[in-house]
Amino acid sequence: MLNFSAAETRYEPYPLVVLRPALDAKDYNELCDNFPDISLFGPIRGYDYKLSLSEKFAPDNYHKFIRENKPWNRFHGWLKSDDFIKATVEFLKQKYIDLDIDKCFETTSQRVRRMVSGGKIMRAPKLRSRFEFSVLKADGGEVAPHTDTPKKIITLVQTMIKDGEWDPAIGGGLDVNRATDAKYAFNWKNNAVPWDKIEVIDTIPFVPNQCTVFVKTFNSLHSVRRMTQEGSKALRKTVTIVIERDD
Repeated sequence: MLNFSAAETRYEPYPLVVLRPALDAKDYNELCDNFPDISLFGPIRGYDYKLSLSEKFAPDNYHKFIRENKPWNRFHGWLKSDDFIKATVEFLKQKYIDLDIDKCFETTSQRVRRMVSGGKIMRAPKLRSRFEFSVLKADGGEVAPHTDTPKKIITLVQTMIKDGEWDPAIGGGLDVNRATDAKYAFNWKNNAVPWDKIEVIDTIPFVPNQCTVFVKTFNSLHSVRRMTQEGSKALRKTVTIVIERDD
């Protein structure tokens, strides 16, 4: 369902691809119209400006909503499928971003043939995808600089706002960062990085029907600067899809 043909790719300081338009206009508008009500979301402890609806936060509401909402049930089913994971990995490979995880998709017979022909008998990790509705409030919302946990391989962030719903002056763009302090330059474990220890290299604006795809690396620092629209009711609505190792 994602439009991988409409891609703008950058390779420095880490691989990142922007899809725009990411979805068919009809499908996108239908999903936006059916985005879950904020009352279904759960708070994230310590972050009053961020709400989540997922397998971890407000899981009962999450599963009920996915089960009963046809457009999201269909989209969710595709995003949770092996076909989606394979398509995303293959798309990145075509963009010269080869993650060397083809063995994750081997069938049992393919693995046996490799073993018989003298290949290494190493069991490839299984992959899975996770799905999360996320909301940041324009009044104080932010995402601190981070590189993502080592378990993650690929993250996709799909915007969920309609034309005219978000004022660009609010901000909300995804910042591509670089560490200015050498001790944060290698950050595979996703250690906390202070705001004053990074520089913003580029900002991917928060606009309708856009999906940002990026790969977990030792330096994949990214953030969303604090939005300061005091009293605003505007919501930065997204869907985050993570492809990760299923340990």
